[in-house]
Formats: sequence, C-alpha cells, structure tokens
Amino acid sequence: MTILMINTGIKVSLTSSLLSYYEAVKQGDLNTLAAIMTKESYLMTLESLGFKHAFKDNSFKTLLKQMHEDQDALHTVERLLSADLAQEARTHEVALLAFDPRGSERITVRYTEDGHPKKLYFSYGQNGWKIDYKAGRQKA
Repeated sequence: MTILMINTGIKVSLTSSLLSYYEAVKQGDLNTLAAIMTKESYLMTLESLGFKHAFKDNSFKTLLKQMHEDQDALHTVERLLSADLAQEARTHEVALLAFDPRGSERITVRYTEDGHPKKLYFSYGQNGWKIDYKAGRQKA
C-alpha cells in the first residue's frame, strides 16, 4: 500500500473544507455541504441534521426516507433543513490537531470541536478531496 505524503496544498484544501463544513452548517448553506462531501456522506448528514425535525413531524421523517430516490423529497428536505440551521446559527470553535494518511487516497483529519476531539475522513476522487464518512473504514 502506498502511503500519501500530505503536502501543504493538501493540508490547506482539507482545512478549508473542514472550516467550510462548520460555516455551511451554521448558515444553512446545504449547497456548500453538497459540494465538499461525497453524495453518500451528504445524505447521511441530512439524515442526522434532520433527526430533530423528523421527531416532531412524521411527514418529514417520510421525506428523509424518500430523499435517496426522489429528487423532490431531497429538495424539500434541503429547504426545510436549511431554514432550521440558519435559524439556529450555532457556532463552534474548531482547532486542527493532525492529518493522518490512510493509504494513497484517504486522509483522517483530527481536530477539536468546542474542546472535544473529533475526526473527519476525506477521500480523493475525480473532483478532488471530499468529506467521506466511509473513508475511515477498512477496505477489503
């Protein structure tokens, strides 16, 4: 297995994506989230962000289940969650700790969010580095 050398350009790109992630969530900017994440990770994020809304509204819960196959359901979920997130406008203090290579096309970024240790996984594809929750898993 080839281990990736993480140069300054990669670090800048991953740092920018990490900070963009938190800023996009704060502002309810789901277009930015979709751009910096793999499709699967983006949908997983919508599901987790929509949990509170789904708990209060069964029709929204149904939309969350349908959004994987139905573009109209996805757009409705995005519109509602965007409004919810912008209204909450939560801020977080994020501090980078380390970049850990995981083979030739995966990197784990270790950081703290409000003092709590976190990890975010990235994978490299044809559109560059993207947040990819499954990039941290072992490949068979």
